[in-house]
Amino acid sequence: MHRNYTTPQAGSLWAVLLDNRGTSLFVSPICWTDLHTNLLSCRFRQLPEQNTPTPISSRLPRRSPRTSPKIVALCRDLDTLTSTETPCNMVEKNRALRDVMSTLFPIHLSKSRTCVELDLRFGDLYYPNAVLCQVLWKHPDASMLFSSTISWTSNRSTSVPIASMDVNIASDAPILAYVNRSNINKMRKKRLRMTRGRDGPDNGPVHRLQKIRANRLVPSNVNEDQYFLAVMIAMAQHSVYTDNLEGLNFSPKDVRVRLMTTSKNNDAFIVYTATVPAASLMMFHKPHKAPVGDAQILVDYIRVPIWPAMGLKERLGQVLGREVVGHFDQDNMETFDSQGRIAKA
Repeated sequence: MHRNYTTPQAGSLWAVLLDNRGTSLFVSPICWTDLHTNLLSCRFRQLPEQNTPTPISSRLPRRSPRTSPKIVALCRDLDTLTSTETPCNMVEKNRALRDVMSTLFPIHLSKSRTCVELDLRFGDLYYPNAVLCQVLWKHPDASMLFSSTISWTSNRSTSVPIASMDVNIASDAPILAYVNRSNINKMRKKRLRMTRGRDGPDNGPVHRLQKIRANRLVPSNVNEDQYFLAVMIAMAQHSVYTDNLEGLNFSPKDVRVRLMTTSKNNDAFIVYTATVPAASLMMFHKPHKAPVGDAQILVDYIRVPIWPAMGLKERLGQVLGREVVGHFDQDNMETFDSQGRIAKA
């Protein structure tokens, strides 16, 4: 008995896999390389730094009688966030980021979860826990319970037909993700780590091969990591799948997603914004079909200095956009006096 085989159309994802047979492409996103970025028609573009507004002096004096407790707490959280990372303070750094964002944008970015694993879909296959976000925010009007630190939809570890799985409705789709770049490096090293047998000698050739494979996973530009692309695709997919009484539906549309991380020396946020086009999402939904329309993913990224704390709300707000952070006055920095009144500086 012969299985049905559909010939992939030229330009489809299956055709890309066949054209690059012998290359490890159908792998977990943590093992993606620069080649994935190119083959998925993704281009990163760095935009000028968003360094305004800032006060005339740098940091406000923390012990000044005029300095509000909220500003002192914000600076304390920023100190935690920008401190040297250790295995013991990763949880504290995530908490600090959540507190920073909820302080700056209390209405729109107060709902967040930590250590969220998002799923990816490829045709009829469903891959749970494909990418990890240290913090994830959703729309403030979304109704899904958002308290636990489990995967977004499922804890299953194998691929299954997506028609048999329940997924979140589009209104609960994530709007902003934070990914820790050092955690990406740790996951890559863990994936390629070799265990030695008891009293066994090192296998030199295998170790050298693993080292070559590990080097291939390192992006040519650390600010243009292919893992960021995978996270943004996963976020976009959660906006185009719905689950109703009749089953899983797919509604292709252009989806705008945002991701943030910190710079290598932790002195700035780097904010990524991309519109994942409907044509690209359709390629993942029907990987044997060629894209209809422009499937290129353009990812713009901007550096936003963390210090001084005063003006950070306006700097971040201009980059993230009002649809994410809500209304703010970008021409006047928001401060809080000792009585908690909002003043304009």
